[in-house]
Amino acid sequence: MKKAEKTIETKTFQGLRKMYHVLASSLFPLVYLYPPFHFSPVETRKWLLIVSGSCFLISFILDFLRLRDHRFNSWFMTLFSEFIRRTETNKFNGSTFLCLAFFLVIFFFTRNVAITAMFFLSLGDAAAELGGKNFGRLKMFGKSLEGTTAFFLVAFLIAYIVFENWKIALIGALVGALVELLSFELDDNLTVPIGSALALSLALILFHFGNPISSF
Repeated sequence: MKKAEKTIETKTFQGLRKMYHVLASSLFPLVYLYPPFHFSPVETRKWLLIVSGSCFLISFILDFLRLRDHRFNSWFMTLFSEFIRRTETNKFNGSTFLCLAFFLVIFFFTRNVAITAMFFLSLGDAAAELGGKNFGRLKMFGKSLEGTTAFFLVAFLIAYIVFENWKIALIGALVGALVELLSFELDDNLTVPIGSALALSLALILFHFGNPISSF
């Protein structure tokens, strides 16, 4: 009975953590897509860079300090146990890489590319985890092909809605899914948005949609 209760608690915890991850990581592309307070896209971009850059610096400093101090690390991990994986106890947490990745894609890529790449992480990664846990049977590189397929389908839909071009959506989604599958020791919170943004940019150039690599 206790084992069953523990399993339920673990699933509930994982569900809450994933929900927090999806909501938090979706906030940036949603704000960029629908600027609040009558902001222009240029003003919105500026504030998103400030917020993502500040969040990265704060998260980086906290990670740096806790990794140098065992007592602080133990206290920090206990305090934020509902939001940080146990596997991140002795390394930088995923939020640090996410904030850095979002800052970089917003800074270096055009609005549509950045929005799509950020949604790839927030929604595509969630689809991969749900697909892998519920339907995962075939394993490759420590991950399930079912999860990778779920990522690809969600990413393709997102890219097609944004760009209205199936070729661009196909390339972006395929590369994003492969990056998520092959990240290995690198954190996919960093690799997926950047890899996807690069792929989408190259696809836009290939199909003559202009130059997608710019400050805006």
